[in-house]
Amino acid sequence: MKWGKLPGDDRDLLFWVLWFAIQYYSDVSLEKLLKRFFTHGSGLLGDPGWEFEFLRNEVGYESYDFSADVNFSGIEPAHMNYSAEIVREALKDSLLALADKEPTKADEVVSLIIKYGL
Repeated sequence: MKWGKLPGDDRDLLFWVLWFAIQYYSDVSLEKLLKRFFTHGSGLLGDPGWEFEFLRNEVGYESYDFSADVNFSGIEPAHMNYSAEIVREALKDSLLALADKEPTKADEVVSLIIKYGL
Protein backbone atom coordinates (compact mmCIF):
# COMPACT_ATOMS: atom_id res chain seq x y z
CA MET A 1 0.00 0.00 0.00
CA LYS A 2 1.32 3.40 -0.98
CA TRP A 3 0.33 6.45 1.05
CA GLY A 4 -2.54 8.30 -0.65
CA LYS A 5 -3.28 5.58 -3.23
CA LEU A 6 -6.75 4.10 -2.90
CA PRO A 7 -7.15 0.35 -3.49
CA GLY A 8 -9.96 0.88 -6.02
CA ASP A 9 -12.54 -1.29 -4.24
CA ASP A 10 -15.16 -1.03 -1.49
CA ARG A 11 -12.41 -0.03 0.99
CA ASP A 12 -11.73 3.32 -0.73
CA LEU A 13 -13.82 5.24 1.82
CA LEU A 14 -12.09 3.45 4.69
CA PHE A 15 -8.60 4.33 3.46
CA TRP A 16 -9.58 7.90 2.57
CA VAL A 17 -10.76 8.54 6.15
CA LEU A 18 -7.78 6.71 7.67
CA TRP A 19 -5.30 8.86 5.78
CA PHE A 20 -6.80 12.08 7.10
CA ALA A 21 -6.97 10.77 10.67
CA ILE A 22 -3.48 9.25 10.63
CA GLN A 23 -1.88 12.26 8.97
CA TYR A 24 -3.30 14.59 11.62
CA TYR A 25 -2.45 12.33 14.56
CA SER A 26 1.03 11.58 13.24
CA ASP A 27 1.91 15.12 14.32
CA VAL A 28 0.01 14.85 17.62
CA SER A 29 -0.02 11.26 18.92
CA LEU A 30 -0.71 8.10 16.95
CA GLU A 31 -1.27 6.37 20.30
CA LYS A 32 -4.24 8.68 20.99
CA LEU A 33 -5.70 7.80 17.60
CA LEU A 34 -5.39 4.07 18.21
CA LYS A 35 -7.00 4.39 21.65
CA ARG A 36 -9.98 6.07 19.95
CA PHE A 37 -10.12 3.29 17.37
CA PHE A 38 -10.28 0.54 19.95
CA THR A 39 -12.65 2.09 22.50
CA HIS A 40 -16.20 0.78 22.05
CA GLY A 41 -18.68 3.57 21.36
CA SER A 42 -15.88 5.95 20.49
CA GLY A 43 -15.27 7.69 17.24
CA LEU A 44 -13.68 10.67 15.64
CA LEU A 45 -14.47 13.27 13.03
CA GLY A 46 -12.50 15.90 11.20
CA ASP A 47 -11.98 18.04 8.15
CA PRO A 48 -12.73 17.71 5.34
CA GLY A 49 -16.01 16.12 6.42
CA TRP A 50 -15.06 12.61 7.56
CA GLU A 51 -15.89 10.48 10.60
CA PHE A 52 -15.83 6.98 12.03
CA GLU A 53 -17.44 5.21 14.97
CA PHE A 54 -16.56 1.90 16.65
CA LEU A 55 -19.65 -0.25 17.25
CA ARG A 56 -20.37 -3.49 19.09
CA ASN A 57 -23.79 -5.15 18.85
CA GLU A 58 -25.60 -7.14 21.54
CA VAL A 59 -23.92 -10.42 20.52
CA GLY A 60 -20.43 -8.90 20.51
CA TYR A 61 -19.93 -8.36 16.76
CA GLU A 62 -17.58 -5.42 16.27
CA SER A 63 -17.68 -3.10 13.28
CA TYR A 64 -17.01 0.48 12.28
CA ASP A 65 -19.16 3.03 10.53
CA PHE A 66 -17.15 5.29 8.22
CA SER A 67 -18.47 8.28 6.33
CA ALA A 68 -17.14 11.19 4.34
CA ASP A 69 -18.62 14.13 2.49
CA VAL A 70 -18.78 13.00 -1.13
CA ASN A 71 -18.07 16.59 -2.25
CA PHE A 72 -14.58 16.25 -0.76
CA SER A 73 -13.86 12.56 -1.13
CA GLY A 74 -15.54 11.88 -4.47
CA ILE A 75 -16.34 8.43 -3.06
CA GLU A 76 -19.79 6.87 -3.12
CA PRO A 77 -21.45 5.55 -1.14
CA ALA A 78 -20.60 8.20 1.42
CA HIS A 79 -21.31 5.83 4.33
CA MET A 80 -20.02 2.27 4.82
CA ASN A 81 -19.85 -0.24 7.65
CA TYR A 82 -16.72 -2.39 7.84
CA SER A 83 -15.93 -5.37 10.06
CA ALA A 84 -13.36 -4.79 12.79
CA GLU A 85 -11.04 -7.24 11.01
CA ILE A 86 -11.08 -5.23 7.76
CA VAL A 87 -10.48 -1.97 9.65
CA ARG A 88 -7.57 -3.41 11.67
CA GLU A 89 -5.93 -4.65 8.45
CA ALA A 90 -6.44 -1.28 6.73
CA LEU A 91 -5.15 0.56 9.79
CA LYS A 92 -1.98 -1.54 9.77
CA ASP A 93 -1.51 -1.01 6.01
CA SER A 94 -2.02 2.75 6.41
CA LEU A 95 0.42 2.99 9.33
CA LEU A 96 3.05 1.08 7.35
CA ALA A 97 2.47 3.39 4.38
CA LEU A 98 3.00 6.36 6.72
CA ALA A 99 6.27 4.83 7.96
CA ASP A 100 7.38 4.35 4.36
CA LYS A 101 6.50 7.96 3.54
CA GLU A 102 8.00 9.35 6.78
CA PRO A 103 10.85 7.07 7.92
CA THR A 104 11.27 9.04 11.15
CA LYS A 105 7.88 7.58 12.22
CA ALA A 106 8.90 3.96 11.53
CA ASP A 107 9.92 3.02 15.09
CA GLU A 108 6.73 4.48 16.55
CA VAL A 109 4.60 2.72 13.93
CA VAL A 110 6.22 -0.67 14.51
CA SER A 111 5.86 -0.27 18.28
CA LEU A 112 2.15 0.56 17.96
CA ILE A 113 1.48 -2.29 15.53
CA ILE A 114 2.98 -4.70 18.05
CA LYS A 115 1.25 -3.11 21.06
CA TYR A 116 -2.20 -3.20 19.44
CA GLY A 117 -1.73 -6.58 17.74
CA LEU A 118 -2.22 -5.25 14.25
